[in-house]
Amino acid sequence: MNSVAGFQSKLKIGDWARSDLLPVGVSQIVAALGQIIGVRLLTEVLTPAVFGEIALILGVSTLVTSIVVHPTMQALLRYHAEYAHLGSSSPVERTAVQAILKNVWFALPVSIPLGILAVAAGWISIPVALLLLVLMAADGMQMVRTTIMNASRQHHRYGAWQIAESWGRPLLAYAATSWLGIHPEIVLSSFIAVTVGIYGVMRYTAGPAPGGTHVCHVDEGNLLRTFQSYARPLTPLGLLGWLSGMADRYMIGGLLSVQSVGMYAAVYGLASRPILMLSSIAETSIRPVYYSAVMRKDLQESRKHLVLWFAIVFCSGTALCVLFSLFHHELAKLLLGPAFREASYLMPWIAGGYVLFALYHIAVRVCLAHDAPHLVTATEAGRAVLALAIGFLFIKMYGLYGAAIAVPIYCGVQLLASVYLARRSVRSRREQPAAAAV
Repeated sequence: MNSVAGFQSKLKIGDWARSDLLPVGVSQIVAALGQIIGVRLLTEVLTPAVFGEIALILGVSTLVTSIVVHPTMQALLRYHAEYAHLGSSSPVERTAVQAILKNVWFALPVSIPLGILAVAAGWISIPVALLLLVLMAADGMQMVRTTIMNASRQHHRYGAWQIAESWGRPLLAYAATSWLGIHPEIVLSSFIAVTVGIYGVMRYTAGPAPGGTHVCHVDEGNLLRTFQSYARPLTPLGLLGWLSGMADRYMIGGLLSVQSVGMYAAVYGLASRPILMLSSIAETSIRPVYYSAVMRKDLQESRKHLVLWFAIVFCSGTALCVLFSLFHHELAKLLLGPAFREASYLMPWIAGGYVLFALYHIAVRVCLAHDAPHLVTATEAGRAVLALAIGFLFIKMYGLYGAAIAVPIYCGVQLLASVYLARRSVRSRREQPAAAAV
């Protein structure tokens, strides 16, 4: 019997590798190559000042989508498998869209005055402000559709979207700026055109939703309240995550220059992209089956997937850190334009920080799987405070070098705290049935 069970387990692992890991891995690698080549092309044609301005504008879009869209997407990931198991995931997807529209409505009274203030202060021009609004809408639509693809394990379509966008955005921007001139409006318009075009193609080519037998009626009003209750503690995470991951660019812009922002953002993207790629491959492949095992209360299966997840990220991340430490000069000559190469010495520090961040991300998924989003908020708050305090001090004292050194410091502290809290969330979830039985 044990040999039969072992053989069946090997078959399941083989099926999982073929259906999830292989297509996800291939698409992530091709997409990452597109982004890396895109950085090479854009740093060839753009000046550090324009590249820095684009980085700051994209940071604003990231902030808005992280606050308005991302918390609801975490709720979608949490409940999608559960309702798909019951017969249909369509109510979850409709509820997610409703929740986002409500968030947009509440965000407008704050966003509009801030936009007017930014234009009046001369931080951005009116055309850039209008393009930023369109970009935020496009990025929000992209986040919704790709999250649904991820949750429903449509890995081929998810991968196709990632590949098309990672290659299409920089290629179109490179061609447009070469033809029309080096202006932020040209780059932003290119990014928007690619994302909207991909969205249209994916909507047009989408097949009918898979049918299923509904075992119970879904009260979508109650589901919306459940979504809001789950997502509410995560809402500050958008701001906190942005502060810890993007605020250094704005501090560099304020304390140093926009040109320094451009060099830092280019090197940051190259050093972090391979690690984010490997982390995303592991998460996209393992997270759905891990969440499913947690939902079934299969402790052995969930633990097996979790150990595999940590091992993949740790081993691959360590190898990449060694690569950046030994060959950052050569990588900069190959992958950056001449005006950006002098900042290559920042790569090892940024890569090390992102390995720690990728491991932290796994601990976050453990907390979310065990219905403890408030613990995630606590760790993100701590990281944001550290990122601002350490980042500001180190940038003021050591310039760009200080900004890079700060990354592994606050990411390491956050990892330690998140692992402790993840263990607490697992123990708390196990103790709940026992307490209910008593």
